[in-house]
Amino acid sequence: MTTTPPPDPAEPANEPYRTAPSAELSRLGCGAPSAAASSQTPPSARTTDNTQTRTAASALTFTEATAIDTISRYYVAGTIDATTCEAFGAHLDDIVTARRPFLLDLTAVPFVSVGGLTLLEALAHTTAQREIRWALAAEYSLHRFLTLLNMDTHVPSFDNADTALTHITNTLATVNQPPGPCPREQ
Repeated sequence: MTTTPPPDPAEPANEPYRTAPSAELSRLGCGAPSAAASSQTPPSARTTDNTQTRTAASALTFTEATAIDTISRYYVAGTIDATTCEAFGAHLDDIVTARRPFLLDLTAVPFVSVGGLTLLEALAHTTAQREIRWALAAEYSLHRFLTLLNMDTHVPSFDNADTALTHITNTLATVNQPPGPCPREQ
């Protein structure tokens, strides 16, 4: 009886050339953003109501819209896992670069990996350093992870987008209030 050896495994498809990872993403273990994830939104993804949508790794969708006046709303749908972590990190970099108050709406994200949680924590530290006002809207399970990991003190998170938006507007109102009267000297 003669047995035939199994065929050789197929050669891997040509992978796109990757650039060196950015320092922040490399530190977080997510690698470098792909060219598709860090590029501008194509004109076909723009809509007439000042909304931009990008899809990354066909499992994560980013939509940007104006929430109120100068506050941007970034709506993310899909799972944030090992396959979408790079794109999510690149999107967060874009948000921080804009230096505007923002709402990060993850209410349509059923799962966030440890890499995604790490990116949220890095986002909290970066926004604090740059004094960017923001809030996170997410499902209960993500709030629970933030609490268990003691990240809830750094990440202003809320159960829904309306409450998060109210937090941002109240924070901006407090920051933009003129100083009170000085006590009179006696």
